[in-house]
Amino acid sequence: MILHTRLAAAALAGFSLSAVAAPKFEEMDYGRFLTASFDNTKGENTLKGKGCTTNKGIAIQLGEKQGGALFDTDLCRWSGGWTGGYVTYKGVIFDGAHGPNMSPAKAVNVLFETNPGPTWSKAGSFTDPRALPKGVGAAKVPFGPLPKDWVKFKGTYVSGENVVVAYTVGAASLLEMAALEKVNDITVLTRTVNVVTGGAGSDNILSEGAGTPTVQNGVAVIRDGDKCTVIAGVEMSVVEQRVVAKFANFTAGAKAKIAYAKGALADEAKLVAAVKGVAQPADLAAFTKGGAQRWKETVSTKQIAGKPGELDAYVVDTIEVPFTNPYKAWMRTGAFDFMKDGRIVVGTWSGDVWIVSGINKDFTGEAKWQRIATGLFQALGVKVVDDVIYIHGREGITRLRDLNGDGEVDFYENFNNDIQTTPGFHEFAFDLQTDSKGNFFFSKGGPVNPGGRGFQPFSAHAGSILKLSPDGQKLEVFATGVRAPNGISVGPGDVVTTGDNEGSWVPKCYVHIVKQGECVTVADLSHMENKPTDFSRHICYMPKDVDNSGGGQAWVGKNWGLPEGTLLHLSYGTCSLYGVMQENVGGVVQGGVYKFPLKFESGTMRGRFSPTDGQLYISGLKGWQSSAAKDGSLQRVRYTGKPVTFPAQLSVKPNGVNVAFTCELDATSASDAGNFSVSAWNYKWSSDYGSAEYKFDGSKGKEAVEVKSAKLSADKKSVFLEIEGVRPVDQMEIKFNVKSASGATIPGRILNTINVVPKG
Repeated sequence: MILHTRLAAAALAGFSLSAVAAPKFEEMDYGRFLTASFDNTKGENTLKGKGCTTNKGIAIQLGEKQGGALFDTDLCRWSGGWTGGYVTYKGVIFDGAHGPNMSPAKAVNVLFETNPGPTWSKAGSFTDPRALPKGVGAAKVPFGPLPKDWVKFKGTYVSGENVVVAYTVGAASLLEMAALEKVNDITVLTRTVNVVTGGAGSDNILSEGAGTPTVQNGVAVIRDGDKCTVIAGVEMSVVEQRVVAKFANFTAGAKAKIAYAKGALADEAKLVAAVKGVAQPADLAAFTKGGAQRWKETVSTKQIAGKPGELDAYVVDTIEVPFTNPYKAWMRTGAFDFMKDGRIVVGTWSGDVWIVSGINKDFTGEAKWQRIATGLFQALGVKVVDDVIYIHGREGITRLRDLNGDGEVDFYENFNNDIQTTPGFHEFAFDLQTDSKGNFFFSKGGPVNPGGRGFQPFSAHAGSILKLSPDGQKLEVFATGVRAPNGISVGPGDVVTTGDNEGSWVPKCYVHIVKQGECVTVADLSHMENKPTDFSRHICYMPKDVDNSGGGQAWVGKNWGLPEGTLLHLSYGTCSLYGVMQENVGGVVQGGVYKFPLKFESGTMRGRFSPTDGQLYISGLKGWQSSAAKDGSLQRVRYTGKPVTFPAQLSVKPNGVNVAFTCELDATSASDAGNFSVSAWNYKWSSDYGSAEYKFDGSKGKEAVEVKSAKLSADKKSVFLEIEGVRPVDQMEIKFNVKSASGATIPGRILNTINVVPKG
């Protein structure tokens, strides 16, 4: 257990530590496994600097946290196994640490470890064939999975307390399960292997590291000082200080069991007897058909309908999030999507998936939350396709399968794990969308340095927007050069958009239409041999008080007040919703945003329109810098049917800016230039964290822009602001104090960017 600041403070104040609640991340029941990046163990017999280091690892709980085994899904490698505890919850989603990742629990008894490289041989070789990432700043080690014809992770089955991993070695398909057994009071860690489909044989590294291994009479003994580890169950040899099992061939239906025990050198004979005395290998097929429900208790929460004012076109309704639940799950609601019948699938930052049912158009009664999956690697992307749930996390894209129809996931199928993941704490995996052809789109942040400026060595996919074919077989980089794109969208015509978070090469948050093959803005993450000397132009930038940490985007559907196809942008940092106005000038898109006059409970991240009621639903969480009040939220923005009184279109002219509205304006206020003010400034695109504000002459500050006149159009729905000498500028702010003809309030601030000034 980690002694956290608030626990230490309580102890110093004389309070009993037992009276202080444990941190949420330590109280939470994560299920029988937990997927994460793992650092080297701190236990005994640890490989120096390597060991259990695993970028995409499944930590399987053995017994009731009496031990653990770590499976590397990139390499189909058992990274390590131990007794004496489960894991240390360390990292940004647990204690907020910027750098360290999880590891086996402290002071555990490490029975075996392997180096981060291939542990199954191909043609007798363990040489790693993976290419190194390219570009300035790329890492000097390989990432991602081995070639599919070498090994391929297929997925994870959960049945009761049993966790079975499925993978292939060449043409052979295997099932494998780690477990603990007691033999003559000695704890033995076992690996049960079942061959489902036969194929050519392969060698497998069972252990490597400290000590001197020997093999005699079918038992491997690794002696290290006054301790020893023994291994039995398969044919073994010692190759370059490694204990290597030899599977001459894989025969369908064959079973094997590898047993490990560790103790005092003086007890070597007892340890040998223990590993030889384990039970016969089980038939693992019994665990691949679905087991009994683990998460039987559902949680009911209130649906709270918002109360609009007399002229309000939109109101926020709330589905309460079950922060108190039987599993002590930390409910940071990161992403969601809808089933065909309107049920909502919600993923959490801590790796849960829940289904919310009972939602009705009037938001009356209670919503029912059912936990259906656990242990995923930050479930910040959710997409439902034909009522099949896909989750995007740092491990890749997982397809969830309920094998026995009890409403709970039994098989976590690897839909695609070609994504390359480094151990960088900030390399978040964001969102999951599909286009009209069924291709999946998602984004991956860059491994930002602790402190925020610059980047750690990166993989080939860091800071990219990626595209995956509908069958999950072909992954490609769609665009590069994004820093922390917490949310994307795929809109009409399969237009892809993204936002980003201020930082290195990102002067301020922006909204951007992504073109295939481009580097959006972050030169360090361009994956080019030579860094770009310019960036792609955005729809608009937004100053920090408007958006200090971007969320995703959404496109307006039918009958929601605004024109169908209008782009919306969410701000995680300011918990806000914005309408986006776009103008295409000679193929260059520019525009601005205005804020919906609404309040949200948490950092708005994902927005989707319901297939049943047509309203906009928004989920969010509190996990890093944000004005969020709650850890998570699930809310609905409902169109009331009242007239919408918002800006609608922004058009730049050589001598001014025309602002169109969705409604008729009050003629007196809209024709008074004194009711409008305009300022402008530029940003500096550089490797610095963000940017100051600069006038046109390069000095710091904002440029005051004179509005010579305000001319109301004949239809009273637009105002032309006459401005002398309009020029391209990174940021323009238009403030106004006008009313609609009906007296309704209109959002009085537009933040826009001018990339191109049209001629004439």
